[in-house]
Amino acid sequence: MSLPTVDIPNRALFRQPEVCDIAQVQPYVLRSWEAEFPDLGVSKTKGGPRVYRRADVERVLRLKHLLFVEGLTLAGARRKLADEGRPIVSEESDLDELVGSDVRERLILVTQGLRELKTM
Repeated sequence: MSLPTVDIPNRALFRQPEVCDIAQVQPYVLRSWEAEFPDLGVSKTKGGPRVYRRADVERVLRLKHLLFVEGLTLAGARRKLADEGRPIVSEESDLDELVGSDVRERLILVTQGLRELKTM
């Protein structure tokens, strides 16, 4: 059974509300999946929102398909994902690097925008 095509924006990081919109699930559902699948790759930035990588969004979509379309239980979905060779532990250092670069890029854009406004 193939996954339906879902358009995921071409970005490195996503916030929880964005993931919920893409996957069409409620935040409490996503949080419960985080508890059941600790390797989902969720990380809270220091004092910030939950952050997901693109691979995490794809994993959420796969999990939704396994549970809602194929009708698997959480245990069945866990076994199926393990059989598919999904990584068990995410690399937090990779996420930290992405978060850092994203923050720097946003800071640069904000600074440039403020300079443009100041010259008006």
